[in-house]
Amino acid sequence: MEKAIHCENENEDRLSDLPDNVLLHILSFLNTKYAVQTCILSTRWKNLWKHIPTLILHCLEFPTMENFTSSVSKILTLRDSTTSLHALDLDRTPYDGNIPSELLKKILDYVSSHNSHLRELGISVRGDSGLILHCVSSCHALTSLTLSVYPKGGNNERTLFPKSLKLPALTSLFLQNFAFCGDESSCVEPFFAFKMLNSLVIQKCEVRDARVLVISSETLVNLSINNSPHEDTITDKIELSTPSLRNFSYRGNHAQKICDKGHSSISMLALRFLCLLFGYVVIFSL
Repeated sequence: MEKAIHCENENEDRLSDLPDNVLLHILSFLNTKYAVQTCILSTRWKNLWKHIPTLILHCLEFPTMENFTSSVSKILTLRDSTTSLHALDLDRTPYDGNIPSELLKKILDYVSSHNSHLRELGISVRGDSGLILHCVSSCHALTSLTLSVYPKGGNNERTLFPKSLKLPALTSLFLQNFAFCGDESSCVEPFFAFKMLNSLVIQKCEVRDARVLVISSETLVNLSINNSPHEDTITDKIELSTPSLRNFSYRGNHAQKICDKGHSSISMLALRFLCLLFGYVVIFSL
């Protein structure tokens, strides 16, 4: 008798007995494709996915671009319109080609209409950078932003980073394939408006029409600059005014000049340059 009861307990669906908020929290970590598939488990799960506060849309999880486009369109249409959107991660790897313009616009329009509670946004695509940056500029509640944006077509031109972008709550920023443009002065200071910034990663970026890239922040703790060592330096000089900086990592051309003017309290420093015989090597770390 005890053995029979034990076997019955093993087959019990304990997961479905959990409260909705717990199940939604668990589902929020899944790629949205797989979260939607839970609707076939039982009537309890049929509409649960429609209330997940995150959307993780990765093209590589779908067999074809057509299937990705069709599936994402249905997800956006069927998702509960009253459910807040807290995070969105869109990944159509730029090296795999353009994201269809209509699909990109549909996703961005959805983000713009649900941006009041949006905290985390990640976009990695080859597509219309103007549409993307316009959408980003409307998301004032963002605390984390990841952008890897390549212009449409096969070229590898840098995307111009907007000078007027203001995200007052932003604490984490990752940028790939951007150009920071100067004006009348010889300096460009693209991150000055982000007063809460704690972590900054700059990857495969460059400076135009300026000789000095100024990174000025009272709150910045973690900074990473990653460029190909085969490319020219990002600019003539990188000037840091970051008194709270604790961790700094640089990988790229050995000729890059870096100047600390903020009396940073760096406890972890890693500089990586190109060695012709061995590739990347750590030249100095603390």
